[in-house]
Amino acid sequence: MVLSLLAFGVFVFTRRMAVWEQNTEANIAAIWYERGEQLIASGKVEQAIASFRRATANAHDNQKYMLALANALAAGNHDAEAQQLLLQLRESDPENVEINIYLARLAAAQGKVDEAIHYYQNALYGQWKGDHAEERRLQLRTELIGFLLQHQQRELASSELLILEARSPDDVATHMKLAQLFLGAGDPHRAFNDYAAAAKLDSHNVDALRGSGETAFQLGDYAKAVDYLRSALELDPGSGETRQLLTLAELVVAEDPLVPHLSAQERQTRLLEGLRRASQRLESCLAHTLDSKAIEQMQSLQTEALAMPSKLNPNRQPDFDTVRSGAGLIFRMEEAASAACGQAPPEDHALLLIGRAHKGMQP
Repeated sequence: MVLSLLAFGVFVFTRRMAVWEQNTEANIAAIWYERGEQLIASGKVEQAIASFRRATANAHDNQKYMLALANALAAGNHDAEAQQLLLQLRESDPENVEINIYLARLAAAQGKVDEAIHYYQNALYGQWKGDHAEERRLQLRTELIGFLLQHQQRELASSELLILEARSPDDVATHMKLAQLFLGAGDPHRAFNDYAAAAKLDSHNVDALRGSGETAFQLGDYAKAVDYLRSALELDPGSGETRQLLTLAELVVAEDPLVPHLSAQERQTRLLEGLRRASQRLESCLAHTLDSKAIEQMQSLQTEALAMPSKLNPNRQPDFDTVRSGAGLIFRMEEAASAACGQAPPEDHALLLIGRAHKGMQP
């Protein structure tokens, strides 16, 4: 019995010593970890790496400390070691969000596009826990979209953007960010929708109004462009770019002979004015170019333009097909002059935009 009691006493003492030793090591590891965090925040990367190494040496299984070490290694351009450590961690926990995020960012920094996308998507579809989990997931998806656009992966970026849009809050800042991303993805339609949503939520937001006007202009909806750009200019009258774009949009709206709800007389008036201006542009260009092929083309268009008024009977309103044919001729005249003589003045540029809006007036 005495021996048994002695043995039990030794066991209890040994166990307590082991617990005390573990607690001591854990405390030491925590101290080194905190020091590493301070050093990394101060930009002392190599010293931070040394501190995190000591933390992990005293707490082998602490994932937080190992991730901190991997992050510091990546910051210190020790990419191979950082990746090796992260892959080692991932073997035992492949769905871990944080590990996949670190691997994604490391691959992105190295320009490994496919590898980065793989880890980003693994992180996005992992099990997110803790406070603000959904907000953090949205931020990571935004980060992935930015990376995809940077590497010309527009199709995949558009898919991720649709998911982001569906899960994002309905506020001005979010709509503005989405609009910019959709523009980057080459989708001005959705960009306009988000700019317009932001402008609806805050009618005094100049950037939202200007963005709505610019994307409407890009989409060829010049009437909407005029409305938004006017509102933006009222709030920021010093913006020369906005004023210039508004002037051009107003010219398109005022000069287009094919917009709905015009009287036949107004269509004819606009058509004749467009022919007069395009003819002046051709004459000016012919006087300044030596390109024989361009000269031949413009002279042929001049001949067509001279014949057009005879097709317009002053005693009878023109039919829509005649107006469309004349507008197509104006577009071809302006296009030829621009190709031979460069950028057109605003009034002529407006005629070019009208032609493009109607697809060159082809039958």
